[in-house]
Amino acid sequence: MNPLRTIAAVLTGYALIAAILRLFPTDIFLLAVTRTILGAIIAGFITALIAGSHEIPHAAAVGFLMIVMTFVAMRQQAILQPSLYEIAVAGCGPIACMIGAALRLLTKPAKTEKPRAQPGADNPQSASPRNPSATPH
Repeated sequence: MNPLRTIAAVLTGYALIAAILRLFPTDIFLLAVTRTILGAIIAGFITALIAGSHEIPHAAAVGFLMIVMTFVAMRQQAILQPSLYEIAVAGCGPIACMIGAALRLLTKPAKTEKPRAQPGADNPQSASPRNPSATPH
């Protein structure tokens, strides 16, 4: 696992979710939560795409940053108790990020398997002069 790639993946994912939350402001709670969840899924997918391997831990790191930055924003606004929106961001955001990474894993091309042995090449079941019992009669 390349540390620079890890840092780039996590920071890109967090920057993406932060940009989505800032570019589409809304005061309607249901729309705000929907925007957060969809943005976190996209951010988790992009994070996993950049990470290349160990996708879920990278997305979990983005989710952890979302939780930390939610608490930082609450402190800056001098909010003593989280509102429903802060709870939704800290609760749904990390899970949605990992769902995005899981979607990336589902769309990731499978590694190619080793080709199967050719008939007759060191295969005891194949018909060969060395194995007369396998020849048809």
